[in-house]
Amino acid sequence: MGKALQRQERAEELRRRGVALHREKAQDTFLALGVFLETWTDPELIKSKSVRALYDWWSVNAGPAGIPDRNDFDLIEHRLLMPNVMISDVEAEPFRIRYRLVGTRIVHNLGVDFTGRYLDEFLGPNFTVPWMEYYRKAYAARRPLMGELTEPTKSGGTFTYEFGLYPIARGGDAVAQFIALEDYFDFTLTSGSLAGL
Repeated sequence: MGKALQRQERAEELRRRGVALHREKAQDTFLALGVFLETWTDPELIKSKSVRALYDWWSVNAGPAGIPDRNDFDLIEHRLLMPNVMISDVEAEPFRIRYRLVGTRIVHNLGVDFTGRYLDEFLGPNFTVPWMEYYRKAYAARRPLMGELTEPTKSGGTFTYEFGLYPIARGGDAVAQFIALEDYFDFTLTSGSLAGL
């Protein structure tokens, strides 16, 4: 079964279950570039064991503020996830995301270490995936946002991964940081393999 047909069947299944798929106004642009994207908040849709593990941690540790505190996230306890994890700070006004830590597998696959950089600086104005909007949504809702992204590669194949954005506090009630995870499953790529890079 082709990947496009699988995505279409999955979308139909989600609609039957009453799960709203995230469709941006710029969806046609995404499809024209060969990018397919869907996001969700329902943990039942998670396929990745790593994204699920982080979601479970987030759910169990959500305290009185409704979100976990950064002090509850033990890097050693989660060492198997860390190559695929990003930890970022939130600046509320204007809304910006600054990466404090970027996992080694993410750096390897993208070919760049963006630790210490702002998301908007790293992506630039013409990036096709609306990452800032996804962070804003998770920030405003104070809930995790998960999704799946499929992009074309220069070899004519596709690269699909699942991600999760998890808002956390840092010694208070406000969303102050995010723990994000990207699970590339068994796929290995370098930045030169993506058609858009």
